[in-house]
Amino acid sequence: MNIGSGSDKGSRRKNLDAELNLVPFIDLLSMCICFLLMTAVWIEVGAVQVKQSRGTEAPATKANQLDLTVKFTAPSVIEFTLKKQGKLINRELLKAESIPLLLEKLDQSLSKVDVKNVASGLVTPKTGVSYGDLVSVMDMLRKHQIINLGVVPTGAI
Repeated sequence: MNIGSGSDKGSRRKNLDAELNLVPFIDLLSMCICFLLMTAVWIEVGAVQVKQSRGTEAPATKANQLDLTVKFTAPSVIEFTLKKQGKLINRELLKAESIPLLLEKLDQSLSKVDVKNVASGLVTPKTGVSYGDLVSVMDMLRKHQIINLGVVPTGAI
């Protein structure tokens, strides 16, 4: 009987102390961190700041504040309405051949309004109005310091 033959099998075991190359893993993590930081910046740039003007989060409006409604009745026609405590103060129908001309007319109508008294601005698009035109109208309202903006689906008012 050879007693030493059993001990030969024990010496053939693999060594468990292998070295891992961590450089590719660290490179991958650093690229993921850079990607996340860059996308976080672009999310903030592409956001439109809009507050809820109706519902539980909206503050109570004062008696002298106005509610502004901009409603698309057609892709190149806007109905501009001002209300005070639910009573109609001013209504204008703005028509133009193109959106830039329509925005110019809206700019003229907004320049006549005392924007300090405007509590909220609601924009109601109609089917067929492009998203870019909707955002252009909201930008025009923000240009005139109307910051409490909301988009109301058609038929909600």
